[in-house]
Amino acid sequence: MKRRMFLKTSFLSTLAGILIPSPSFGNRDCDLTSSDILGPYWSENHPHRTILANSDEPGTRIFISGKVKENDCETPISNVLVDVWHANDQGCYTVFQDCESGNSNEDSYNLRGLMTTDENGNYSFESVWPGYYAGRPRHFHYKVTTPSGLELVTQCYFEIDPYIDEQWEENHLGLVIPLEETEFGLVGIFDIIINEETPTVLVDQESKKSIRESVLHPAFPNPFNNKVQIKFTLMDSENIGISIYDISGKWVCTLLSQHMSSGTHILGWNGSDMNGSLVSSGTYIVIMKNKDYVKTQKIKLIK
Repeated sequence: MKRRMFLKTSFLSTLAGILIPSPSFGNRDCDLTSSDILGPYWSENHPHRTILANSDEPGTRIFISGKVKENDCETPISNVLVDVWHANDQGCYTVFQDCESGNSNEDSYNLRGLMTTDENGNYSFESVWPGYYAGRPRHFHYKVTTPSGLELVTQCYFEIDPYIDEQWEENHLGLVIPLEETEFGLVGIFDIIINEETPTVLVDQESKKSIRESVLHPAFPNPFNNKVQIKFTLMDSENIGISIYDISGKWVCTLLSQHMSSGTHILGWNGSDMNGSLVSSGTYIVIMKNKDYVKTQKIKLIK
């Protein structure tokens, strides 16, 4: 579904302000927005923008807006970073996978974007309705960071998705939203309620500043034939996990899952899976994470 010309100048910019939940949308209970998995496809340095999908990207256009509010469910939070990423119409994730799509300007961050809430806590974006992958319902990934540094990782699902049943909705309370069909595309509202407690967060933020400086260095050699070195530097002593996934997001093996001291460390991977069997040639993803961040990079095995 193509965007009409006026969408570029008016619809998206006013969406958050004029779209008020109607009876057909219903009202979500005023509870804290629950967290959800980050998944393997988050990437750093997403560009600031509110139109995530290239104009030639195939699929149904979708417009999502909402407010970010404090835990009283009324007070808006301005200047919140709302990071959104998702699969294309065929369930493929850019940056990590080679996606055949309408990305005519070869934007490596197509279907990814970072936006900031306004003085009333509003955010909005335009993209395409995500496709299915790995048997999961359609979804948008969110990583929300308040000005005080509090972070919430969550996802947004859709009531009209046939993969959503009562059990799924019970396990993802507040994350499944209605969509309304319009002549321009699907429209939905996803409000985010976050427990903004500044005094506690300020204490945590000091430690997070140093954690965020941890580095996953470029793997060497890359591409590799029989062994690759994975080098990383931790600014603080912390629990860290480093795993390998294939390009489809399937877990291959875990190289490290333990508490590590600060400093630079080097791991080796010989291209074997969790059973010790050698994997086939192809592109793989190194994922380094702890409770506060995820760092990723691609490596290529050539036999």
